[in-house]
Amino acid sequence: MSKRLSFPPVYKHEFQQASENLRQTLLLANRHKTPITPVNYAVWYEYVSGDNQALMNSIDTRLKKNETITPEVTQYLYEKYVLMSMPERLNNTNNGLKLVVDNTLENLSKVEATASQCNQGLTQSQVQLETCNDIDELKTLVSQILINTQQITSSSGELKTELTRSTEEIMKLRKELESVKEMARTDSLTGLLNRGAFDNELQYLCSKGYAFTLVLFDIDNFKRLNDNFGHLLGDKVLQFFASLLKNQCNDIHLAARFGGEEMAMIFMHSSLEETFMITEQIREKFSESRLKKKGSNESIGQVTVSAGISSYQDKDSPISIIERADQALYQSKTGGRNQVNFI
Repeated sequence: MSKRLSFPPVYKHEFQQASENLRQTLLLANRHKTPITPVNYAVWYEYVSGDNQALMNSIDTRLKKNETITPEVTQYLYEKYVLMSMPERLNNTNNGLKLVVDNTLENLSKVEATASQCNQGLTQSQVQLETCNDIDELKTLVSQILINTQQITSSSGELKTELTRSTEEIMKLRKELESVKEMARTDSLTGLLNRGAFDNELQYLCSKGYAFTLVLFDIDNFKRLNDNFGHLLGDKVLQFFASLLKNQCNDIHLAARFGGEEMAMIFMHSSLEETFMITEQIREKFSESRLKKKGSNESIGQVTVSAGISSYQDKDSPISIIERADQALYQSKTGGRNQVNFI
């Protein structure tokens, strides 16, 4: 079982284990001809150590496809899985904060129990001292100690109550923040990334010069579909098509609602041929579906989608690669729809 990540990464391997990890790391780096830079070493070290499951899955996905893990790929993996896995790390922070509060409450309970015992002991002593008339001064002192102890007990109880409330509020806020964070990135109808999140991902990839392909989809004659069957059924069509895109997504591919009936996918480290093949599969499956009216066996007929593909070129901006994909999509539309083109 892989360990939970920390940020910055913390390695607690014993000398023998670390040495074995070093040996395996060097073998993998040599096999894939990746220079032994700090970034490449960190990626392969985390892979062989088994401590970073997300990174392992991403590398295994590429290895199964017989892809070479180039320095470009390791840089991407390093930034995404070693430095930039912030949602999970923020979650770990939240859990850590809850643990701190829980420990504090436990300690306060112990303090309260100790104070209560002290209170009982002093009360018994006070009863005994009531018969000692010649030690009035000592009795006054003990009574004062009793009063102070009672105040500590009361104060501890109040603090415990407040900390319990704080824990509950922290958990509520955590759920709210997670919900807001998810809503900020997700299109509510399709469950795909929204346009803002998509733009951020595309901007990041272009700024780093990573290899990827972009696909733009546009459902054919969607306005006519809405006019004939209503917007509720139109929404169902969008949701169904989004589900086809989700089936092709994994830890390295992204799908988004680009706008209206347009959707987009980013394929990381995939050749134009591979992207074309997957896009064709999506197009064919969608065109072969026969969606039905709600509460009826009546089909709405064939619904199709057109697509345009473009691969990242050196110094591409988000605008330039979108424009090429859009030109390819336009060719699909003008060429008769229900087809895929690339530029």
